[in-house]
Amino acid sequence: MSSNKLHLDVERCFNKKMGRELYYLSVGDVTKTGRVENHIIRDEKNLFYRDDKSKKISVFLPESYDGVTPHDILYFFDAQNLFCMAGEYTENGDPYGSWQLDLVISQLHRQYGKNIIVVGIDNADMYRSHELFMNPERFGKLTPLATDIPDDNFSKGYLESLSGFMVTTLHDFIKEKYCVKEDNIGIGGSSMGGIASFFCGLYEMGFYKYLLSYSPAYGLYEMSAFENWFKIIDLKKYTDKLPKIHIYCGGGDPLEQMLLPSAMAMKTTLVSYGYPSGRIFERYDSDKPHNEESWRLISPRAFHYFWICNLI
Repeated sequence: MSSNKLHLDVERCFNKKMGRELYYLSVGDVTKTGRVENHIIRDEKNLFYRDDKSKKISVFLPESYDGVTPHDILYFFDAQNLFCMAGEYTENGDPYGSWQLDLVISQLHRQYGKNIIVVGIDNADMYRSHELFMNPERFGKLTPLATDIPDDNFSKGYLESLSGFMVTTLHDFIKEKYCVKEDNIGIGGSSMGGIASFFCGLYEMGFYKYLLSYSPAYGLYEMSAFENWFKIIDLKKYTDKLPKIHIYCGGGDPLEQMLLPSAMAMKTTLVSYGYPSGRIFERYDSDKPHNEESWRLISPRAFHYFWICNLI
């Protein structure tokens, strides 16, 4: 692997919502990273389960975006917590701050000339636990962990439909609205979004070239469900189409500790069904809890793996 690294500093800033200091990414005195454009996309066929039949989408356009130079596309779940617009560390998204993806993507351009837009799918509503999970009647048995998480219902599972929306209606909109190219499309997410990005990356075989699966909720399903799915897919047939995968999980709080075993088992399981080991990069940190602070601090490693090391 290349010894080069994405140059992002880590600093402590006071977070008003948490009432304490948190760690954030920074790049010197950079205070501008680009802009975010918001859209409401309607799709009655794929989003039938939603009363409004539509999704809120947030598109981050880095300063490199001029409407003429084609940019790669990175689809990401939980748009509501992705972008900080560098410098505004305490006002946006989750109480733990955002992923700061705008800062990371902008630095990829400054340092390596990579041109990427991020298309964020908002999942902060009553449908979150429905649309970010697979239907257990078709995919496989839920574990007790799924029923032990309060206020969430994983029994419906409309992820296949949401995935269909993303690769058809949403992708068509992005191609028409923005100057993009389609040879390095990525997908990412954390927690529920972590299992969703993993499923979509393999379900839409060949569409996504890489995926980030952070603190993934694999453990809500029996591992046998994944094994049966891998058999049905027949991974060995798709060697050239299988996306590169970055799996990360912490262990610094009870939720991460529950998710960690299934995250750590996934690479071995994939490889046993024919997935090339060299396409899967793992990272675990037993001290990190389940929140955006952890995910933003680890995300530059994924972009180093995927983009700087010329693996896509």
